[in-house]
Amino acid sequence: MVPILILLLAFAFGQALPGQTTEYDLVITGGKIVDGSGGSWYYGDVAIQGDSIVAMGALKPAAGVRRLDAHGMVVAPGFIDPHTHARRGIFDDPFALNYIRQGVTTLMEGPDGSSPLPIKDFLDKIAALHTAPNFGTYAGQGSIRESVMGLADRNATPEEIEKMRQITRQAMLEGAFGLSTGLFYVPGHYTPTEEVVELAKVVGAMGGMHTSHMRDEGAKVVDSVKETIRIGEEGGLPTEITHHKIMGRDNWGLSKDTLRLARISHTGFLSREKWGGKPTSSPII
Repeated sequence: MVPILILLLAFAFGQALPGQTTEYDLVITGGKIVDGSGGSWYYGDVAIQGDSIVAMGALKPAAGVRRLDAHGMVVAPGFIDPHTHARRGIFDDPFALNYIRQGVTTLMEGPDGSSPLPIKDFLDKIAALHTAPNFGTYAGQGSIRESVMGLADRNATPEEIEKMRQITRQAMLEGAFGLSTGLFYVPGHYTPTEEVVELAKVVGAMGGMHTSHMRDEGAKVVDSVKETIRIGEEGGLPTEITHHKIMGRDNWGLSKDTLRLARISHTGFLSREKWGGKPTSSPII
């Protein structure tokens, strides 16, 4: 297995010109570079100045520069963990060494319908910590609902739905990447699909996405996948199923049906494009 050297910084768009000599703070030399662009890997050097990657390629050595030998290793951007509960411990360990040492340099919080509110207050506290990893969050549908109507097991009134829409919009303006749902949990479990769709419409119109811990992962998992796809379609936003699993021996094999639903859904989006429609969601399982 080839060791991977994870860079904690973003790769620069440009590369140094052949033969160019520049003073850098650090040059990582001789590794296999996988730059995240989707292209093939290549051998080369990576130059760092300050807190930025400023050049990649065959770089001429500069006098006095620090050099890090990466021969036999892969040099890659840090990994993204799209589903974490890192707020539980990030204030105790801002360096998040359990993630950093695995090469994870971006953490996404607020999954399963649960997030801090207001989003701005939480992100301001994270920024003040100067965390080692990058940090982003979703707005949790369950948290939004609870802030308006507690843990009540009933449908929301039109007035309550409008309040939830306003909170959702504000969360997006404050930096949320989208909406998370945890319809498996309380109070998400009390929420009818139509209510979730109303919040999803707000997020979709603002360019966000939807990530979901579905309502059921056992005997009703097929219905849950259908519901999740419906939220993406009617809400007009990309939708991700964060845990695609089948619970219970009696339900084994239902994954064939759930995966087929995702394929059919994707085909449907493509067919709508043909008559002038526009894809509204792309479930990722």
